[in-house]
Amino acid sequence: MKLESLSERAASNLSGQHVSGRCLCGAVELEIDFPAFWAWHDHSAASRRAHGAAYATYIGCWRKRARVAKGHRSIARFEDAKTASTRSFCSRCGTPLLYERKSSPHMVNIPRALFTGRTGREPRYHVAIEELQDWAYTGKRLVPLKAYPGVVWERPKSRGRLRNIDDLQFPDRRVPSARARIVQ
Repeated sequence: MKLESLSERAASNLSGQHVSGRCLCGAVELEIDFPAFWAWHDHSAASRRAHGAAYATYIGCWRKRARVAKGHRSIARFEDAKTASTRSFCSRCGTPLLYERKSSPHMVNIPRALFTGRTGREPRYHVAIEELQDWAYTGKRLVPLKAYPGVVWERPKSRGRLRNIDDLQFPDRRVPSARARIVQ
């Protein structure tokens, strides 16, 4: 995406409402017109590696409704020939900022986590779900971890307690215990 074209359109494309997002260090600020077009969770290997996370959540909007409000010079780009996409990130803190695909030249995708406020769309779609990792959290019940405030964990499945054979009580006393058979 041409960063200059985003800022040139900024004044002419402001709708009644817009939302802002920023990188970790605050050097780059992005703005989109409210509401975003759609939102989704991307489980692809490329997004997983670019974000260093189990999956990335994006909001998509029309290119003409997105603007770089601050920090044009702090944006670096990586073009991935394999996926025919371009990823932009903050050159100061490394925060992923934009994800663009050649197949969708009129759309720009922005990580949802950059926005503190509502974007007008909930992520209800999953892209590349077949690449979901077995170690990713999938919504199982979590419980507080004792002695660690603010930490929750997923209890392991109960495998049943192994019992000592001597602890077994047989209802029919005529049945010899397994231990008695072994000793004889």
